[in-house]
Amino acid sequence: MKRHSAPSLAFLATLLVGCATTATAPGGPTRELVMAYDDARPSGAVAFPADTYESVVRFQLPDGEHQPLRLRLQAESPGSLEINIYGSTLLETPGEAIRTLKRELSKEDLSDGKDGRWVVEDLVDLKPLKGIVWVGVHKVGGSPSIWASSVVSGQAFVRNNDPTNPMGLLPTKRTPMIRLEVAP
Repeated sequence: MKRHSAPSLAFLATLLVGCATTATAPGGPTRELVMAYDDARPSGAVAFPADTYESVVRFQLPDGEHQPLRLRLQAESPGSLEINIYGSTLLETPGEAIRTLKRELSKEDLSDGKDGRWVVEDLVDLKPLKGIVWVGVHKVGGSPSIWASSVVSGQAFVRNNDPTNPMGLLPTKRTPMIRLEVAP
């Protein structure tokens, strides 16, 4: 019979205690889907040259309805942002805004891209979503920027919402660090 040393038993006990902390509250969701198209390695920032430029990420939800929980983004510099969650049109472009959030990014919200700091918006009061959902971010004041990875996901776009010079969705070579969390 092999004897276990005290350090290995202590490690096992720590591991079991750590796993116990992941339980959810009674009545809460038992599963979450964290949807992201970046590789969790920020390589640069998405900045906004004007308040009409919007960075947009397309999220394809799995079949069925999903309860929105949270939206996360990694902020690189301070300023004011507007975050829009859009439904999808028949042509798979951003449709009507389902929710509009305004967020003032302060020094405390900023991340160096490696510290695990995320700006979190609560979405639990939204109705369940299905199909394709779009998340758009644009500045409303200052010079805000969000981190992006160098992944070419095919799900990240930029557009100009200026009515005098509209620009349709253009794919980007970087994917913004935006996460959509839903419960199936």
